Amino acid sequence: MIKLGLVALIAIAMTSCGDKGDAQDIVELKTDKDSLSYILGAEQAKFILEKGDPNLQKLDFDEMAAGFETAIHDKQERMGQDCQDALEKLYGRDGKDYDSTYRKQGSHCIGGIAGSIFYHVWSSKGVLKDVDVKKARAGFRHALLQQDTLINDERRNQIASDFISGVNKKSGSALMAKANKLSNIQVIEGGIVIETIKAGSGPNPAPNSDVEVDYILTNSFGDTVENSFMMRQQTQQGVPAFNLTGVIPGWGAAFPNLQKGGKYNLYIPWEMAYGLQHQCETLKFYVELNNFGPQGTLAKMPEQAAPY
Repeated sequence: MIKLGLVALIAIAMTSCGDKGDAQDIVELKTDKDSLSYILGAEQAKFILEKGDPNLQKLDFDEMAAGFETAIHDKQERMGQDCQDALEKLYGRDGKDYDSTYRKQGSHCIGGIAGSIFYHVWSSKGVLKDVDVKKARAGFRHALLQQDTLINDERRNQIASDFISGVNKKSGSALMAKANKLSNIQVIEGGIVIETIKAGSGPNPAPNSDVEVDYILTNSFGDTVENSFMMRQQTQQGVPAFNLTGVIPGWGAAFPNLQKGGKYNLYIPWEMAYGLQHQCETLKFYVELNNFGPQGTLAKMPEQAAPY
């Protein structure tokens, strides 16, 4: 259970003009869940605000908020063909011909897109149950109005960070538990799990060696974060090279146990990855150790930075 420490009643009475809210809008944040939901909704709206749509103030914010909530609840509302058609009519084929005739329907669809993203992000992490959709809608709408001031920035950032760190810790623990049950593994310091896919040959790198290594980095939810194979195809560059004194602790501890030519999965607990800096993310690396050598022979430091 995430303890956010915010249980006080916070209320605001806000009167707006026009279709951006005729009635008095009172939002009460009585629980940690209320506050978290409000913040997550507000943060989702920031993606819309940051796009710099010159027609944003012409949209119907109440319809956007309604579309946001509906898309979270109703799978049928998640950006179907009707919405694509409505947005094309609202903005024109080139996105520059705003037509207010389709303002209401288009606004609903824009909110629906945001709600769809919100749903997929948090449901994929298994925490949608921790969100009060009504409070998320309120935060979303307030942010569009640039009046999402119920929680000060410092407290807001702390609540969001605590929540995401908690989600990452839970998912990371599950990943490490599965990794420890795999066959052909070695568990080393810090709880790092090395799974040998294909054994290499010859000696092992030293703790201060340069290494040439291809890798695929995924997080504990299975999302690919970086893929050096794809990056090399796009940039036409060679195999990435790093010195083991300039990488995350998990790499520094694991690579002296690997052999040239080997293929491995490295399961690295968050404490041996980027720690609190990346909100307690446990990481999985698929690595192919192509080559290694003494410090300064392969890696170009500091030009070539460590992965992620």
